Amino acid sequence: MKKYIVSFAITGILICCMIGKSHAQQDSTKKINISTSILGKEDSDKADDKDKPAVSKYPRTFGGITFSRIDWGFSRLINDGSFTLNENNEFLEYKKASNFGFDIAQFGLRFSDQFKTYISTGFEWNYLRLKHNVLLDQDATPLDYSYPEDINYKKNVFTSTYLRVPLTFEFRSKKFKNGDRAKLAVGAMTGILLKGSQRLKSSAQGSQKFKDNYNLASFQYGAFARLGYDSMGVFVKYYFNDMFENSPNQDGLNNFTFGLTLGF
Repeated sequence: MKKYIVSFAITGILICCMIGKSHAQQDSTKKINISTSILGKEDSDKADDKDKPAVSKYPRTFGGITFSRIDWGFSRLINDGSFTLNENNEFLEYKKASNFGFDIAQFGLRFSDQFKTYISTGFEWNYLRLKHNVLLDQDATPLDYSYPEDINYKKNVFTSTYLRVPLTFEFRSKKFKNGDRAKLAVGAMTGILLKGSQRLKSSAQGSQKFKDNYNLASFQYGAFARLGYDSMGVFVKYYFNDMFENSPNQDGLNNFTFGLTLGF
């Protein structure tokens, strides 16, 4: 089932890009921007360049391949509204937790110089650097674990990888004297689980890596906000769904992330 969902999501994004491209071919007089972009400057900043013809008709579409909204920050697990894990989840205590992600494709509509909305897709990773010498059991439902004897893990990283699909509503100010703008983006984010993994390193057994879904939520959803200036900013995300599924002891365990974003 998960393979069909992933295929459907990727196919939908490709169709969006193809639709935009076909519109551009059908009417070459329309200002539709289908392009490859870096760091988010794809749909209007270039069009507003004084050395190029002005594009003032709204609404107008944009889309294509991109490499933008690069997020890097910290994660905090929230257990029933608290940052302190309960007894059922103490094995997931972590030294540090982080979040990394970026978008690779997008399609949207600019309604005015100050507002646009778009759907995009990319990848997102969450890393938990576990504090205890815990080994998560593979193919176990509900989630289970053990504490291997006589092993001291120097490295114990639990990772989840998702295909993310955010829907964004972005507002920006008028240009300042230096040509830059302030920006605010809010929206909803969904994600499809691609894989889970645990990477271990110890003197006794060297480097090890195990792959499994570990009962991670196959579909995640939440809300996010970004606030920035020019191409730099900060972000915050909160996932409403439980981090694990089919695992009653982990009910009420959610993920909260915040940090810096580039290409905003």
